Amino acid sequence: MAPRRPSFGSLVQDLTRALAAWEDQYVSEVSYRKYARACAWVVDQSAKAVAVDMRGATDSHFRDPTPWMRNAWQYRRTLGKGRTVYDEVQAEAYVLDDQSSVLKYSMGDQRNTRYPGDVGLAQDRILVPNWRNLTLTQGIRPNASHDLPGATMARLIRNSQGQYAKRSVPGRWGVYKGEVTVNGSRLMGYIARPPRVRAPVTDAGQDRTFFANRRGKLKDPYRVVNLGRPRILLVSIPKAEYRPIMQDPFEAAVASARRNVADLMASQLAENIRHQHYSPSGRLETILGQMEAASRRGEYDQEGPGLSRGRALMTETRRLLDVLGKGR
Repeated sequence: MAPRRPSFGSLVQDLTRALAAWEDQYVSEVSYRKYARACAWVVDQSAKAVAVDMRGATDSHFRDPTPWMRNAWQYRRTLGKGRTVYDEVQAEAYVLDDQSSVLKYSMGDQRNTRYPGDVGLAQDRILVPNWRNLTLTQGIRPNASHDLPGATMARLIRNSQGQYAKRSVPGRWGVYKGEVTVNGSRLMGYIARPPRVRAPVTDAGQDRTFFANRRGKLKDPYRVVNLGRPRILLVSIPKAEYRPIMQDPFEAAVASARRNVADLMASQLAENIRHQHYSPSGRLETILGQMEAASRRGEYDQEGPGLSRGRALMTETRRLLDVLGKGR
């Protein structure tokens, strides 16, 4: 039987079992209320650890990750604003909605295939940008989500159709649509056309000559040359494949959070004991008071909701009486 792959769902199940194993010891040493708060705090820390580890993995596994990608990993606390230990424990680690539509391709057990229309504005193709050429020829840089700024694609399409604004931006190259060769395949794309200027024939590598026109006026011949070479801006592809590079870091983050549960519960218990200045006689009085209150509420009834807690309190009472009887 293959081992179970770590997941956030399995982490929740493991946390439930691990926290339940500490109930008797917490009730015996401090109180049930302290146990409930410790459970909420440990679940919060576990969800936070997964989110923080995944932010670090985003930096190390993606090339040039943006803050938009890094901040995709978030967590929600149980003990957040307006919530108490009496509410249901519901901490979670998650990915923001907008980023999840992109980061989902980096998760899973195998390569993921992206088809046109799934993510992005284009419904019939996938456009792969060349950011270096876009910046050099158009002055375009990626926005916070590492995408083309708003209305940029519409402007490039208009330029490729020969429609330009009356006031042109200095240094911006023209754009046309045509076929390009990428890794031996012919693909359609948007290409930047370099500026063209008139240059003397000598500058074009030919001997300089003069000639007279029909009016007898000497003319200096010239030719039109490109100030650079055409550069690919965007290439249209039918589909794209992505490796699940974030799956292993996610499993490692979940496993790490699972391993830390016992240490976190133990540290919280030790801290609670230290804060209450533990003494057997003082603790005995507290336990007896809790037992009397539970009895008045009917929690010792056979079907009462606090029966298990009452048994734990009686067990601790016997232990404390034994300690006091031995003079310890």
